[in-house]
Amino acid sequence: MPSLSRLSRRRPARSVLEALAAALLFALLTAVVTWPQPAQWLTHTHGHHDALFSMWRLAWIADALTTEPSALFNAPIFHPELRTLAYSDAVLLQGLLATPALAVGAPVLPVYNVLLLAGPWLSALGAYLLVRSLTGQAWPAVIAGTVFGLLPYRIEHAMHLELQWSQWMPLTMWALHRTVRQGRAADGVLTGVFVLLQFVSCVYYGVFLLMLLTITTPVLLLVSARAPLIAVARALLVGAVIGAAPLVAYSAPYRANQQAFGGRGLGEIDMWSATPGSFLSSPLENRLYGSSTSGYGAAEGRLMPGVLALLLAILALIRPLTREIWVYAVALVSSAVLALGTHTPAYRIALILVPPLSGLRAPARFGMLAALAVAVLAGFGAAWLLGRIRHPIVRHAVAIVIVAGMTVEYASRFGPLHPWLQRAPMYAAWLRTQPPGTVVDLPLPRGHALPLFEAEWSYLGRTHGKPMANGYSGYYPRSYLDLLGAMTGFPNRESLQALRARDVRYVVVHEDRYKPADFFDFLSRLYATPGVVVVGRFGDPEYPAVVLRLDR
Repeated sequence: MPSLSRLSRRRPARSVLEALAAALLFALLTAVVTWPQPAQWLTHTHGHHDALFSMWRLAWIADALTTEPSALFNAPIFHPELRTLAYSDAVLLQGLLATPALAVGAPVLPVYNVLLLAGPWLSALGAYLLVRSLTGQAWPAVIAGTVFGLLPYRIEHAMHLELQWSQWMPLTMWALHRTVRQGRAADGVLTGVFVLLQFVSCVYYGVFLLMLLTITTPVLLLVSARAPLIAVARALLVGAVIGAAPLVAYSAPYRANQQAFGGRGLGEIDMWSATPGSFLSSPLENRLYGSSTSGYGAAEGRLMPGVLALLLAILALIRPLTREIWVYAVALVSSAVLALGTHTPAYRIALILVPPLSGLRAPARFGMLAALAVAVLAGFGAAWLLGRIRHPIVRHAVAIVIVAGMTVEYASRFGPLHPWLQRAPMYAAWLRTQPPGTVVDLPLPRGHALPLFEAEWSYLGRTHGKPMANGYSGYYPRSYLDLLGAMTGFPNRESLQALRARDVRYVVVHEDRYKPADFFDFLSRLYATPGVVVVGRFGDPEYPAVVLRLDR
């Protein structure tokens, strides 16, 4: 008979092997649900302009960190505005991780795809670790990881890099449980670090996670077996202090921009708030439920976690609630109510109490925290169900059927994928060799029809390295909107004055974005305009363009 010491050594080894097996399984399931993106990761990514924006952010962060780190947040869009990287989520952590590969010349598109697909995979692993620690069982943890890593919400946001990086949420809860249970400062530090990592991966999720922690931590302290309260408080305080200093520094440009722009209006927040029907709605891309349920929710508001996940979560809730289940029941209700945004008084009160909320337009993204709660509850429900099955083979078979069923539920049409250009267009390669000067790409959008091609021009602009009067982000500064208004009559006097006031020296006219007759008429007017010099026509097969130089 093996000794107790040998058994105790085997348990960690078995846990590691189970975690490795889960990691491989989650990688396989991620590939299945996001197919064909894994097969085309070197050449294609999502065709939405937000994918271009994410690639531009990664490229800019790598460029800034390897040349002038102090200019990181002054990205070269919307020239001459400052703090432009903080007009939207900077995805700083993803940018830091991408920098080594980009610095040695790797193309940004495949680097972006790796980071994009890593989000669901790591999120599944995070949920696995949390539920494994709560239930002590591997299969319930796998089921929870499948829910949190692959739920349909992720497919609707397939073009949003930051919204895929939710792994720090379950890891924060894992560390919090350990802190409350043992009162160790090291676990408190982990809690603070994981919250910080969530902020620098996705500002939305960071703010929402911190709000949820203020609700669930007191519940956990009340219902959970814990270390002495003074030890727990000390450990959490240490973690908060360690996480707070870098968070204050990171949030400074966001706070400055919020003060400059003001918050989002209630009308805009209301537009991006979930409705009760959102929790029964899957995105149209979902093969099983999309066509029948997508109409119950609007954009940002398709939050259904899947029927099997809901049934298992209900199974956990209809039994006598254990201490941990209470915590996640409260988390589920709180997150779901807050996801409803301005449709309930709770969020309106939160807008007063939590100033950063007024800078975030989409309360429906609280749905990811609700999904985490559902995933954990589904894990508890699965633990109870599988625990009723005595025969190991039958128990494993039932667990496999549940995971397979969830995979069928989550199967989606990922895309459309697009082979975005990875080299520098001919005009951009030429611009890179020219004297300094700001660039503007045409056509520009009208102020009421944003963004048109602005994300594409920014993405291509990374290859010439010059500041741009164009831009694409979550906010549009007044100076940019004024430029759009002035440019409606280009090349008239008002438009040329507006360009020169912004130090614009080069104008790139993208030939293929105009009707042929309109383009040649436009070109003839440019040739006849004093102070405008046509310096080159570049017959790039993908981005044909004419470049103009504005004389001072």
